[in-house]
Amino acid sequence: MSDPVVFMIEEGEVGLKVVDTAEVGYVESWQAPGGKTVDAVALSDYDPGSTGWTCQMTSGALTPTANTTTQDVPATFCNPSRTVPTPGETTFTLDLTFLQDPNVATGLSAFLYANDTEEAYAYFGMDDGNPPCMIGRVRLAASMIGGDARTTLVTTVSLPLVRRPDIEFGDATTSIIVNGDGTPAPLSAPAQAKKTRETVNA
Repeated sequence: MSDPVVFMIEEGEVGLKVVDTAEVGYVESWQAPGGKTVDAVALSDYDPGSTGWTCQMTSGALTPTANTTTQDVPATFCNPSRTVPTPGETTFTLDLTFLQDPNVATGLSAFLYANDTEEAYAYFGMDDGNPPCMIGRVRLAASMIGGDARTTLVTTVSLPLVRRPDIEFGDATTSIIVNGDGTPAPLSAPAQAKKTRETVNA
């Protein structure tokens, strides 16, 4: 019997960058700056502050919320009544917990406050640039500022994704890309050279 799989985030990364629709070549389907795919994007493609913000993170999670309604089927002469679930598309949020930094002019607290409600590209990596990682577009929201005296201030912000993210599962050796929009993602040449992969649709 094999040991169970155990995974921990030891060297995570979080990147954010406000969407610029005037960027050369921009199309609405981009999930990352410059239209890069999940296997080709890097933290350096996002806002320069992202490197510092990453080191403030204490928790990061892509959180799904099921969208399920039900339909009641009345009883008949032959069968009892029943309720049939009708699933809709799952929605996602990027939930981040981080050390507050309102004392830093270019900090994450200032970025979220200044860009409240703006659409932004988001990157969430869990292994120092290797899979598993995700890219997508979120709506930014201002985070809480302040709290109890003489304590390390921590806050959590929940950023709703505009659509399903693209996720690369696996590790630095073998990975699989699951696209949020149901289309195969083109693989970058460096990724093709160093990895064995399979691309599938969500």
